[in-house]
Amino acid sequence: MGIQENMAHVMRALKETRHKSLAELSEELEISRSALQEYLTGTGNPRIATVEHLAEKLGIDPVFLVSDSFNSSQLEVLLLLFDTIQIVSDLPAPKRRRFAELLLEILSLWGDRDE
Repeated sequence: MGIQENMAHVMRALKETRHKSLAELSEELEISRSALQEYLTGTGNPRIATVEHLAEKLGIDPVFLVSDSFNSSQLEVLLLLFDTIQIVSDLPAPKRRRFAELLLEILSLWGDRDE
């Protein structure tokens, strides 16, 4: 998959998982709807500065937009993880701490699955 196709795939997945319309996402990204449509269809040809801008607005690493190192299922898991991080970051500090404690407990159980 080429850079434009990968960027289109990632941006379409983000648009869908965040339940954004074309207009809403273009506003969030501070780009025109026509530019966003080109990126979503894989026909846009963004400059590096634009890729960095989009990644910043999406809250992801720019490499994630241009790299084809993720398959569809991995991408979906990563997008869910990003959404979870956003939700947890909005929690009050005591609830974030409790979430972290529970997550560490889950991870320790996962590591002990051979026992």
